[in-house]
Amino acid sequence: MLYRILNIKTVISSALLLVLMSGCVKPNDATFTDFSQISDLVILRNAGISNFKASNIQVNTTSPDTLKYTVTVDLAAANASSSPVTVTLGVDDSKRTAYNAANGTNYQPFASNMYKLQNTTVTIPAGQHYASTTLEVYQNKFDPSKSFMLPLSITDASGKGLSSNQNTIYFNVIGNPLAGPYTVVGTRYNYNGTINYTGGPIPPGYVSTATSPSPKLGSPVDAKVFSIDYANLGGSGYQYLIQLDPADPTNAIVSSNSTLAGALSVNYMVHTYNAATKTFHIVSYYNNGAGGVGGSDRIIDETFTHQ
Repeated sequence: MLYRILNIKTVISSALLLVLMSGCVKPNDATFTDFSQISDLVILRNAGISNFKASNIQVNTTSPDTLKYTVTVDLAAANASSSPVTVTLGVDDSKRTAYNAANGTNYQPFASNMYKLQNTTVTIPAGQHYASTTLEVYQNKFDPSKSFMLPLSITDASGKGLSSNQNTIYFNVIGNPLAGPYTVVGTRYNYNGTINYTGGPIPPGYVSTATSPSPKLGSPVDAKVFSIDYANLGGSGYQYLIQLDPADPTNAIVSSNSTLAGALSVNYMVHTYNAATKTFHIVSYYNNGAGGVGGSDRIIDETFTHQ
């Protein structure tokens, strides 16, 4: 009895997926649904332009660790196949060039040393609806200043139909031209109590200093914003978020990432950018007491020069 109930649930779930697919499968004319193609489609989970953001890969270009992503093919049919269905996967670079042309972007192709698809063919067993393989991404092979795309598509499905809008996963890595390694010259000035710093030269009276480590890596948050470690506190997850002011190319818009903002109330007194030398200069100030009250003041003066 339990088996019959589970089997009924499987059939209902498959039928529901089939109904949903009827609204997704379209030929070149996007206003027309071709119901003749609804039966026995093979699709990729999380595929399509609508899942572009969900297919973003966050890479740490200094890390040797391999990122792994599950790639799953689904047989979208009311009933499972009575025989195995072999599905072939491959990179369709025409989807990258088409995306760039349609969106005014400049995604570069993944080089062969940046990734490995464990299996280019997977088999959906008879009586089942899905099969999976693994995409490995070697994050230290990427240039953080550039954006990359790997459009992974079904190229053959043993005669089963293919969906025009759920046939490709647009794996993407968003780069930022301001990201990359920076040479850093910086100092944290530590005071006892408060000094009410309002900008200008570093006040005397500090009791100790801490030198900023160098170099530091600027990592893309998106195509405009990058993050980089704050002072010598990167080990705590504290980072600047930096972007250029579109209204003033000499001004850097600087804020704290969520970890830093949750711990300290930082005031950014100086935040400039020199395009000729590719240099950011940031001076900030905070009090290390609870809620910024009752503790001691700190001034951070850092200069970042893009290597």
